[in-house]
Amino acid sequence: MKRNSATLDSNYIAALGTLCNFVGAPSAFWLELVQTVQRQLNARAVWLVWRLVSEDMAPWKMLKQVPSAAVVSLDEVLSLAVLETLGRDGVAVGQGAGSHLAFGELLTTDPRQNIVVIVDLGSDNAAASSLQKLTGFLSVPQAFDALRKVKLGARDATRLAQTLESMGRILDADNFDKATLTFVNDLSERFACETVSISWCAFEGLRLRAISHSEKVARRSEMTSLLEEAGQEALTQSKELMLPSSDQNQVSTAHEAYMRVVKPGHLLTLPLIQHDADGQTFDLGAVTLERQRKHFSVAEQWAARLYCEMAIVPLLWHSQNTMWLPVRIAREFTRSVPKALKPRSGPGKLLMGAIMMTIVGASIMPLPFRLSATAVLKTDASAYVGAAYDGFIESSEIILGSVVKQGDVIFTLNTSELVLERNALIAELAQANRDVEIRRSLNQLSEMLVAQAKADELRAKLLKIDQKLTGADAVAPIDGVVVEGEPAKKIGEAVRRGESQVTISAVDSLYVEAAISERDLSFVEAGQQVDLTLLARPKDTFPMSVARAVPAPAVQDGDNVFPVRMTDPELRADWWVPGMTGVVKITVGTRPMWWLASRRLIDYLRLLFWF
Repeated sequence: MKRNSATLDSNYIAALGTLCNFVGAPSAFWLELVQTVQRQLNARAVWLVWRLVSEDMAPWKMLKQVPSAAVVSLDEVLSLAVLETLGRDGVAVGQGAGSHLAFGELLTTDPRQNIVVIVDLGSDNAAASSLQKLTGFLSVPQAFDALRKVKLGARDATRLAQTLESMGRILDADNFDKATLTFVNDLSERFACETVSISWCAFEGLRLRAISHSEKVARRSEMTSLLEEAGQEALTQSKELMLPSSDQNQVSTAHEAYMRVVKPGHLLTLPLIQHDADGQTFDLGAVTLERQRKHFSVAEQWAARLYCEMAIVPLLWHSQNTMWLPVRIAREFTRSVPKALKPRSGPGKLLMGAIMMTIVGASIMPLPFRLSATAVLKTDASAYVGAAYDGFIESSEIILGSVVKQGDVIFTLNTSELVLERNALIAELAQANRDVEIRRSLNQLSEMLVAQAKADELRAKLLKIDQKLTGADAVAPIDGVVVEGEPAKKIGEAVRRGESQVTISAVDSLYVEAAISERDLSFVEAGQQVDLTLLARPKDTFPMSVARAVPAPAVQDGDNVFPVRMTDPELRADWWVPGMTGVVKITVGTRPMWWLASRRLIDYLRLLFWF
């Protein structure tokens, strides 16, 4: 390209800088470029034309022109000689419609297209300077395009960073519901939407799982049903659906119904589809964005699509890890099965058949049927020891668990007051006897009888006190173990006559009693084998048998139970004490596995439906 050394004014330099830093759409840039060229070159008209490089014989197409009424014959002015000069020097001059024309081939970042600017200079007085100025405009489109790509790259990098940050918040969520709520809240904030919702696949189809800025979802409302239908509509077509839309091929019946009811303004639904390594696709759900302010641009659709594609993996991870444990185990087992043993293959079908036959065989296999019930050690002999009179405990060595023999002192009452009272009565009795003798010697019969009666009264009181002194020691009436009461810890405590202070249970007459549920009582018969295990020593098992069922129902843990007494065990441990609890296993017989697994359910259905 030829170089001219003319001095360029500051206005021209500023115009070039403005164009290079232009901010706006490409169509606005081309118009600004044509207008600037017209002003700087004082041109009567400027035309901007283009065509693809691969289409050399294709006609030129008008891109922009100033003024709009200017007319030029492109085929005549863009002759082969002019094009060759443009290809060599970048600029060229020519004639057309009685005026001088200047041509310049603009440089762009896309080598697939030719863009040529045609300037009508009028006279040829300023052709050299105009050609020099036109040369400065040739690289402006390339600078604008490069700057625009830098800005787009920075914007995309910012969006990607925000998306990765949001993915981190989704992964940090405690469960699937919180993850979906975080997802829709981020989308709502990112794209300035009033409402963003996500529907996820379930057994019955799509199910609305979260709505932005809402903790709870009304699952039975009309809006929920319409949202789920709209998501299913996008998922069925496997493409994004937007309303209002210029796409005539999309089917948006459900979206239109939702628009009529809710009137969200602008609606965009993106399907969530997973693609695995084998090329298979799995429908997961759909995301619906609602915005009143303006429609969703192509760049926003691209950004939302990127966000949803990146969110599929963390959302799917949360969804799978919040399933029931049996479902997760089955999924992991299915995934770990080699491809050669998949159910679709021949060996896989044989394996599945063998597994089904094993399950059927195991279900009809008879297994021991044993009833479990709580059991307690009881005794037929118990004794209650109390005080013979009101008083205070003076001494005792008895605590819980003490082994006592018949006649052993349980506790002793304080007798100091009784001794004093007895001594006083003895003195009064002696005085009364002397009065009797005196009245007898004086032959005073009536006074003698009164004194005699008083002496008899004093003897009765003295006898009563002697009986109390004799009963000051409370003794054990039977051999056994103290199971209630600790008089050794109550020295000096007042006790009342008739109140039980110690309970003694005999250990030589223990028996086992089990609480059998009313539902299982029909299976229990006398003579069935029983195994007893006590909580005090679970490793030991004591064999015995069923003696009889006692018709004395009681409520235990919300269930109606009947006491079933067992026979004396073959081996009785010396550490057994009344009140110990444990578990008994009653061997009833054998039943098929399917019956053992379903008998409770069958009994419940029989009572529910009467069959």
